[in-house]
Amino acid sequence: MCERERGYEMRVKGVLPLLCAASLLALQGICWASEGGGHGSHLNWTDFAYRLVAFVILVAILVKLLKKPISSFLSSRREGIQELLAELESKRLDAEQRSSEYQAKLAALGDETKKIVADLIAEGEAERQKIIESAQKQADYIKQQAQLAIQQEIKAAREGLREEIGDLTVAAAEAIVRKNLKPADQDRLVRDFMTRVVEAK
Repeated sequence: MCERERGYEMRVKGVLPLLCAASLLALQGICWASEGGGHGSHLNWTDFAYRLVAFVILVAILVKLLKKPISSFLSSRREGIQELLAELESKRLDAEQRSSEYQAKLAALGDETKKIVADLIAEGEAERQKIIESAQKQADYIKQQAQLAIQQEIKAAREGLREEIGDLTVAAAEAIVRKNLKPADQDRLVRDFMTRVVEAK
């Protein structure tokens, strides 16, 4: 910023000599124009000296009067530009900070997304394992119930077969007994039965 201030001061100091030179050229033009007014080739040096002194005094007064406003204008302009540059620099730094924060948030968001996806996959895998275990337990329970039902059916079938075999055996025995039983054997069996009944009483 110091180099810029020096540049402004150099410009202000450079403008004043240029202004004086331009004024002198303008004064010289006025003098030449006044020569052609019919007075001849004689130059009125006294009038020229008065005009030159008046012009120098006017330039000095203008420099004295305009030096502070011009320098204050340039100084305020310089300060305004410096403030604007400082504000722009602050905004640039703020934008860079926000950009880095957003970049960090985006990176964290990517990591968070990966973590959420991994957690969801792990939860899904755990749920799948639970479903498999539950299905396995239900299958084992159904298998046990089926085995119990089969065993009960086998037991009922055996009992039914035994009763059937018993009935068939009794029927076959009756048939054999009737076929081979004679009236004497029948009397003997009746007597034995009566004897047992009497003894049982």
